[in-house]
Order: sequence, then structure tokens, then C-alpha cells
Amino acid sequence: MKNKLAVLLLIVFVLSGCSLEEKILDTLTPENSISKQADVTAFLNGTYATLQTDGAFRANYAIFWATADDINIRPSVGTNLQYSIKTHDASTPATSGFWNTMYATINRCNFLLEKMEPLNINAAYKARVKGELYFLRAFSYFYLVRLFGDVPLRLKSTALTDDLTLERTASDKIFEQIFTDLKAASASLLTRTALPAAEFGHATKGAAQAMLAKAYLTYASYQSLKGTAATANYALASVYADSVISSNQYRLIPSYNDLWDVAKERDAYQEVIFGISFTRDAQLGTLGSQFAGFFMPISMPNVAGSGTTKVGIANYVVQPWFYDKYSTGDFLNDYRVERSMLTTWTNTANRKVITYPLLRATTTSNELFEASTVQPYIYKYVDGAGLANSNQENDLFIIRLADVYLIKAEAENEVNGPTPAAYAAFNMLRARARNANGTTRTTPANLAAGLTRDEFRMKVFDERALELFAEGHRWFDLVRMKAPNGKSMMEYQFGTFLPTLKAGLPVYNNAARRWDGGVTESASIPPFNPRLLLLPIPQSEVLANAKMTQNPGY
Repeated sequence: MKNKLAVLLLIVFVLSGCSLEEKILDTLTPENSISKQADVTAFLNGTYATLQTDGAFRANYAIFWATADDINIRPSVGTNLQYSIKTHDASTPATSGFWNTMYATINRCNFLLEKMEPLNINAAYKARVKGELYFLRAFSYFYLVRLFGDVPLRLKSTALTDDLTLERTASDKIFEQIFTDLKAASASLLTRTALPAAEFGHATKGAAQAMLAKAYLTYASYQSLKGTAATANYALASVYADSVISSNQYRLIPSYNDLWDVAKERDAYQEVIFGISFTRDAQLGTLGSQFAGFFMPISMPNVAGSGTTKVGIANYVVQPWFYDKYSTGDFLNDYRVERSMLTTWTNTANRKVITYPLLRATTTSNELFEASTVQPYIYKYVDGAGLANSNQENDLFIIRLADVYLIKAEAENEVNGPTPAAYAAFNMLRARARNANGTTRTTPANLAAGLTRDEFRMKVFDERALELFAEGHRWFDLVRMKAPNGKSMMEYQFGTFLPTLKAGLPVYNNAARRWDGGVTESASIPPFNPRLLLLPIPQSEVLANAKMTQNPGY
């Protein structure tokens, strides 16, 4: 088991009835809770640990993936189904849980920045920790502003006596703060190779620069959709992407398969620039991840942590249309398809199981279909040594070098059109995909020159769909990227493209050895509604804060 963050720190401020003149040294207060360098280290580790909780990236964040168009929650699964069928509202718990955890992280960052400043500790260490706190604060706001739009901006820690009824701050101002914090982080953080082994999983200079590239790209995309000048921010996205690429701190892992081999996960961080670390936890049971359990089939042994056969529960599955689109055309025989989406396996009874779009060998052969669904499964998260369905080793990769290459390609295209530099960055991923799992293939071919700016943008959108599938990027890409009709890809997909597909799940016609029926789990593909572009502000927040307004449609 690799060395991972496993520190959960809770600071409790105790209110005492003692006289103001008394000094009780064994009572924890805001004034004495951070008094030496070891306290700073422990509190910092605890701040990272908030990201590993159910409220953040261990559970709630993956629930939001179902609000996109590529993944759905099986209809028979009641829990969190509202997100999949797009009826979630301000009272659904995952939304408030994520909001609260992000603000808890921000408050911890603000608190430690304030309390650490007067301490007489190693100056270089202090500067580096400040950089990590700026990174974590920017990271939290980057998720909040993209998911909720305008949100309150807090740059000071809060106390019980503070006025907590802040108004929402315009997203432009939130992005300005994100840029400021990430630049400050980049100036003081260590590079990946200089990071001490004990700090594996902490933010690095490369992480700050990669997030700057992504944040500038996102902000520029919003500007472009609004019809305002975006070129300068696209250019900055390209500059920061170049900084990461040229740093020689990261490389594409030669085998796409190795990225998702949990036994090789530590090595994957040669490509992974920042991730949320998880580890199997036999004591508390709260430090492992849930992805393998939630995504793997209920009949496939040694893939997750359920029972003695180590199966999954497969709450989340792949939309059939998505499999069709990203396993044909440019992506025909692309190894990333078979390593990202599962369509066949041997079950616990040693029988072959298949899903859409595979066919039985003959009308009398005995391949099985899962009783719960005929849809393909998500196949990036596998851990046969998992201890429970919510206790596996798989990390969540937030940003990889592959993403940075696509940021470079997209930003360069938006500034200068599809230049040789844009094609070169894009084709880095095609070249790695051809390595497959070690046996070289001829597909996918490099993207050939001659595309228009709009055509190249759509190629980037599609490449991101497959390369970064089930890593938490799809909803954000749908919201921010411009479609051929000039609208967001969210409006294009749900309002134009998806309605052209036959609704309903596939049905196997054994006599004809073909799939009939539709190619969508149609309850999860409603008509476009502008409410799909943001999550609701949690109802608890609206009720507690008279200055808080709700997002449109909720």
C-alpha cells in the first residue's frame, strides 16, 4: 500500500466559562491551536483530508457526473437518481454536502494562513505551506464557481460572532481570485521531483500551473459563449499549459492500461499532476474510495470490495449511444475504449457475460446478459483487493498531462486556429493510444491537418470525451465548450443531437442476433433546460442567508 494522506484532523474550539484573566494552557482555543511547525503540518494535512471525505470527492462529486450525458445511474437504484434524470433540486443532499465541504476547506485555508503568519518557524517551509493553502483555496473556488456560478467570496476565517450572510460574488471576481491564488501558489510550491516522499499527494508548482491553464481556458470559454473578448485568456491558458509541458516534470505513461492499474498507481503520478488520494482502510473504513464498487458489475469477481467474491454494485453505467459514438469512426479499435468501458467478462459462476453492443456467438450459445442492465460498464476503477464497496485504493485523478495537452490544443486553436502546434499537442494522445497495452496498433490515426477552427474544437471535445471519460470532466466540458450552433455543448447535446437518437435501452433480438430498441437510457436524457448549466444553491444556505439568491430554474 502506497504512502498516502491519511490524516484526519478536527480542531474544536471550546468555549469556557473561566474569567478573562485566566490563561488555561490545556484548553484548545483559536489562539493556541496553531503554535509550532508540527501544528501547521497537522492542520495542513487535515485540510487536504477534507477533500477525501464523502462530502467532497469520495462520494458526492461522482454523483454529479450523472448530470452529464455519458453516464447514468441505473433506474432501479433509488439513491441519487434525481441527478441522473435531472430532477435534482435545492434539497438534494449531495449538493449541500459538496458546497459545505468546499467552504469548510476554504475556511481551513483562511484560518491557517492567518494563524501561521506570526509564527517563528522555518521561513522556506512557511512560504511553501502558504502556497499549498492558496492552491487549495483556489481549487475549492474553482469547483464552486463552475458548479454554482456566483458564490460568496470569503478570504478571512469565520467565527461564531461573524456576519455569515454574505451576498454572492460575481463569477468574474471569483475567477480573478482563483488566478491570484494559483499564481501565488506557483511562485512558492516545489516541483514534483523535489516534493518529499512524505508529502505525496500535496500540491506542486506543476499542479498550480496546470490548474491555471484549466482555469484560464474555462474562463475564456465562458467569455466566448457570451460573445465577449476571450483571446487574451485563451492565450494565458496556452502559456501555462506550455509551462507544464516544458517543465519535464511529467510524461504520458506509455501504456494507457498502466494508468488504471491500481498496483501501479504511484507510478501514474508521472502523468497525474494532481489527484485526490485514497487508501484501503481496515480500521476506520473511511479512507478508501468508492469508485470501483459503484462502477463494476455485480457478477464480475475480484474487481471491487463486495463480499468474498469481490464484486461491485454497478450503480453507474454507460449510455449506449456514448459507447457507439466513441468506439467507431476516429475511435475504431482505439485501446482506450476497451480500457474505459467494459462489455464482457467471466462471472463468478465461470460463465461469459456480455453487454450491448456485443452479440451472442450463435442463437443457441449461452452467453449471459446481466439481469440489472444491458449497458456497458465503467472500467477505469478496479481493485480486487478492496475491503468493501466504499473502501478501495483507487485515486481520483483531477488533472493529468493528457488534459494539459488538450488544453494546449484547444487554447492554441482558439487564438490562432488549428496550427501545427495545436495538432502536435492533440496528436500526443493519439500516439499514446496506439501503444495500447504494449502491443502497438495503427489506430487511432493522428488528426490530419485541414480542419477549420470549429471543426478542430469539436475534435477536441470528442477526444476529451474518450481520453478523460469517467474522470469528472464531461459536465464541465458540456457547459463551457461552444457547439457548432454557437450555443453551449450542453444545449447542443440535449437540445439538438441527443433527440435525434432512438430513445430507450437496447433490446437483444436473439433470433436475428442483433440489438433492437433504442440507444439511450431516455429518462436521463430530458429536453434541454437552462437549469442544466448550474447546480442549485443548497436550500439550507438560502434559508440561513437572507442575502442568498437561487439559481434560475430551481
